[in-house]
Amino acid sequence: MEKVVRFLQYMWLIIAIVSFCIATYHLIIWDITGALFFYFFTAMATLLFFVRKRQLRRFENMSK
Repeated sequence: MEKVVRFLQYMWLIIAIVSFCIATYHLIIWDITGALFFYFFTAMATLLFFVRKRQLRRFENMSK
């Protein structure tokens, strides 16, 4: 179970990084309206990364 939570944690981090890069690309090439969606998605993915990180910490404390 710990491996699944750790995988999900890093998956959300990768999604946040990729979304941020895409948002910045949209901001530079086109306009801010196209980039806002990706910046929102970056914020949500970052939030979910920290939720999974907290969940992993709790899971490790319970297993000890």
